[in-house]
Amino acid sequence: MKIGVYGLLWTPGITINDLFILDKCREFGLDGIEVPLLSYIQKQLPIRELKSKAADLGLKLITSTGLEEKTSIISEDRKKRERGKAFLKKCIDIAHELGSDQISGVIYAPWAVLKGRRRTDWEYENCVQSLREVAEYAKGAEVYLCLEPVNRYEGYFLNTAEQGKALLKDIGHKQVKLHLDSFQMNIEEQSMYGAVKTAGEDLYHFHVCASHRGIPGTGHIEWDEIFKAFKEIGYDNWLVIESFEPNNPNIGANVCIWRDLAESSDAIAREGSRFLREMLKKYKL
Repeated sequence: MKIGVYGLLWTPGITINDLFILDKCREFGLDGIEVPLLSYIQKQLPIRELKSKAADLGLKLITSTGLEEKTSIISEDRKKRERGKAFLKKCIDIAHELGSDQISGVIYAPWAVLKGRRRTDWEYENCVQSLREVAEYAKGAEVYLCLEPVNRYEGYFLNTAEQGKALLKDIGHKQVKLHLDSFQMNIEEQSMYGAVKTAGEDLYHFHVCASHRGIPGTGHIEWDEIFKAFKEIGYDNWLVIESFEPNNPNIGANVCIWRDLAESSDAIAREGSRFLREMLKKYKL
């Protein structure tokens, strides 16, 4: 397995002045970094410099993103759906350029947009049709689309691994996989072990988050259940420590971060990496 960290752990964005985050990854023994391709980040993302420095440091780059209301592929508004598909295709192009084989995250519906109701049949069908088209585009770039179920406070469309598996079946395209997140699972799943087992061979990305989004290994996540399930399904891809710079105005409100999550961002990366190495050794992964 490879251990990484989310790109907004230290900074609210990734600009030419933020490449020190790659040095941080190297310092704490990480294998790579997850570069968020959110719309506001793309505007200043130094693709060439990021790719060059990562190569110099021997780090891998992987990518994620999230849809907004204006790029909703489940909308009744055809223009929004077309805009959303174009956005995802652009993300795929950037992912390919950075050497990433995946785009993970909330890429099936707008992130942190709630309607006060359940998803509708027409929203579901719009999602299926849109992601089939985008998946075919992703196939040409050899990039997987990894769908992340999120908790009920961040989204209403996809909340559990079981729902994710059903959506994958209906899309019916081998380029579409699942992305699980222990913070989300802690809220929505009956069992951590069961959720990973349900994802099975379709699990392609995993966010390692404490129950309070602080240092992995603290809080009350059932890590032994998760790693036991990893072992049984043969999961051998990325474990990404996901936490956020607490004063990020673009993310903080959506994930409801109103306090410091640890002593420092360095502590989250350093101690989180150490904890994951111990768990990998324990389960011989």
